[in-house]
Amino acid sequence: MSGEEEPREETVHQEAEASDHAKVTQVAGDYAEHHHTHVRGWEYLKAVGVDPAELALVEKEYVHAVADIGQERQVDRAVRLLKRPVGRHNIVVLTGTAGTGRRTTALRVLQDVGVAGEEIHSLVLDWDRPRTEQIPCTPGNGFLLDLSDYRTLPEDFYQGLSGYQKEAVGVGAYLVILAAPSTWKPGTMASIARVEHAQPSGTAVAKGHLRQYRPDRLDWLDEGRTLAEVLSATTPPAVAVRLARIAAAAASDGEADAKSEFENWHGHLVGWFEKHEGVDHLRDRALLIAAALLEGVPADVVMAAGDRLFSEVDGTLPPGGPLGGPDLETRLKIIGAECVGDDALSLSELRHGLHEAVLAHVWKQRPLLRGVLLRWASDITGPKGIAAKYRGHIAEAITRLAAAPGGHVVLSVVSDWTAMDTATHRKLAVGILDSTATHPGIGVAVRKRLYDMAGHKKLSESLATTIADVCAGRLGQVYPRVALTRLRLLASRTDRRGADAVARSIRTLAAETDLRDLVLGEIVEWAEDGDAVIRQAGATAFLALTALVEGETPVALEFAEAEVEPDLASAIEEDAAEGELFVRGWRAAWSHAPTTDQAMQALAAWLNSPAVPDRQVLGTAEAVLSGNLGDAGVSHLLLGEEGGITETGRRRRQILLESLLAPASPEAALDPSPEGASGPPVDVTSSGIIEPGALDATPV
Repeated sequence: MSGEEEPREETVHQEAEASDHAKVTQVAGDYAEHHHTHVRGWEYLKAVGVDPAELALVEKEYVHAVADIGQERQVDRAVRLLKRPVGRHNIVVLTGTAGTGRRTTALRVLQDVGVAGEEIHSLVLDWDRPRTEQIPCTPGNGFLLDLSDYRTLPEDFYQGLSGYQKEAVGVGAYLVILAAPSTWKPGTMASIARVEHAQPSGTAVAKGHLRQYRPDRLDWLDEGRTLAEVLSATTPPAVAVRLARIAAAAASDGEADAKSEFENWHGHLVGWFEKHEGVDHLRDRALLIAAALLEGVPADVVMAAGDRLFSEVDGTLPPGGPLGGPDLETRLKIIGAECVGDDALSLSELRHGLHEAVLAHVWKQRPLLRGVLLRWASDITGPKGIAAKYRGHIAEAITRLAAAPGGHVVLSVVSDWTAMDTATHRKLAVGILDSTATHPGIGVAVRKRLYDMAGHKKLSESLATTIADVCAGRLGQVYPRVALTRLRLLASRTDRRGADAVARSIRTLAAETDLRDLVLGEIVEWAEDGDAVIRQAGATAFLALTALVEGETPVALEFAEAEVEPDLASAIEEDAAEGELFVRGWRAAWSHAPTTDQAMQALAAWLNSPAVPDRQVLGTAEAVLSGNLGDAGVSHLLLGEEGGITETGRRRRQILLESLLAPASPEAALDPSPEGASGPPVDVTSSGIIEPGALDATPV
C-alpha cells in the first residue's frame, strides 16, 4: 500500500553515522518515572507529559490529510500496524518533512491505539548519541520520539529497536518515532512499520484551532476576508496554528492588525523606516531600536540606551543634555511606543510582538549594523552600564537574533566577550549561551560548539569557566546529560582550566532533587571507566560532590542520607545496586592513584566535620574503608594529623575503628582459629587516639 512499509525480518548490517545533537520540541508538562529492564532508572530519557489542552485539540480538531481521501487514512493505517493481531511490533515510524503536522498525527495515533492522555509522553533527547537502551518502556504508556534533527542514525540504534519492540509488546507500551525520509534507512537491520506522513490542509487546521480558541471569529478566515489572503490549503500546519492564535488574541476590531502581526509587521516597519529615512531621524531610529531591545524597561534607561546607540553611529546629541530635544510624549508618538506600568516603555502594548519584529527587521535589512548593535548591547550591560540590571532582557533578544540568518555573528561576539575576562561580560556571554543552547532552532549548533570548545587544547580559563557556568544553568536543567558530558571534558583537562567552576556546576546540578540520581550515576560511571582520562574526570567530579565548602550546603549529604544504609558492611558486595552509587564513587576515587590522597583528605574532612551527621559519615567511612585497611595512608587517616583532628573526629575514629575490626559474625567471634580472627587487638588510648602501627599489622 502506498506510504506504508510493513515490518521485515532483520539480519545483516550496514554502515550508519549519527549527528551528535537534537532539539526538543515539547517540554511542557509533568515529569514521570519510566523504566524497563535494560538500564537503571536514572539513565532513561526524561518523559514529559503532553499538555491536556493540546491533547484535547488533537482529539476534537484533528484534520486528516487530503491524500487520505478515498483510501485508508494514515492514522488508521498506523493504528492497524500497531495493533494487528499477528506480528505486532508496538513501534511505528512517521516519516515526513518537519512542520507538516507529524507530531499532531503521532498524538492522534497514540490516542486511537488506546493510550490514556495522562500516559502519553514526549521524550527529551538528552543524549549526544541515540541509544535504544535509554528509551523508557512503561506498561500502558505511549512515547513520542522526535529524531527530526538527525541526518543519519547509528547502526546499533536500529539493531536495538528489535529488543525494545519485543519488550514493548510484552508490557503494552507504544512508541511513535518521527524522522525525515532521508534519515530513516534501517535497511535490513530493523523490522519497523513505517508510514509516510501527508500534510493536511492549512486552512482546515487554522479553522479547527480557531474553533477552539475563539469560535466567534471563524468568519475571519472566510474567503474574501483580510486573514484569508495569507492562508491556503498548502499553508504548513505550524504556520496555520500561529495565525489562529494571533487571530484569537487580537482586539475585537483587530483583523488588520492580526494580519500585520502574522507578517511580522513587515509593511508597518517598511513604511516607518521610509518615512523616517533622513539624517534628522537617526536619533528616532536609535530610540526605536533601544525600545525594542529593552521592551518593558523604565523610560530613562531606554532613552539613555538610545542616545548611546546614536553616539555609536557618530550622531551628535543636541545641546542642553536632558533639557534638549522634544519631550518624551512626542518622541514616543514618533516611534509608536506607549508608557505602561511604572514608567516603563512598550512597543508591543499597541502592536503585539512589534519589539521582536523591529530587531528582526533591522538585523535583516542592515547587515553592516549587526556588529554595532552587539557592541552597543555589550557596552550598556558592561561594568556600571546603563542597562546592566536588564542583562536578561538583552540576552533573550540577542538569542532571537542568533537564530536568524547571520546569527553566527552573535556567537563570534560572545566568544569575544568571554575573552575580555571580566565578570560582567562573562555573565552576558553565559546568559546568551544559556538561552541559545536550549533554543529549538539554533540549540543544536550551540551545544555542539560548547562540546568542541570544552575539548579545545588552547581553551582559556575564562572560556572554560563560561562553559561550566552555562552547564549549571538552563542547559543542565533541560539536557543534564549533555551538560555533564561537557563538564566531563573540562574535568578531564590536565591543565585544570575552569576546575573550580566545574566543581561548582557539578554541585549545583546535583543539588536539584530531580537530577540528583542522574548526576551521581553518570559521575560514578566515569569514575569506574576503563579509560584513564574518563576515570580521572569521574574521580575529580565525585570529589567535588563530597567537598565541604564554606557557605555551601554540602550536597553530598543528600546522597549519603538517601543512599547509605545503617549497616553498609554487608551491602557493599553488591556493587551494581543503585543504592550504593555514593559508596562506589568514593571507592573509585580512592582506588584511582592520582586522586587517592584527595579521597583520603575528603573522608578525613567528613570525619572531622560536625556538619555531617554521625550516621552518614560513619556508615560511609566504614563502607569505603572495608577492604582497604592495608592501603598506604589509612593509618594516617585514622590517626589524624597533629593538631588537625577535632573532638568530633577523635570520637568518630574510635567508633569507626571498633566497627571495622569487629568480628564478622558471632560464630567468627567464638572461633579461635586464624580464619576466625579479625586480627590482633588494637591499642586505643584513653583519649581515643589509635596507637601508631596498630593498623599496619592488621590483616585485610
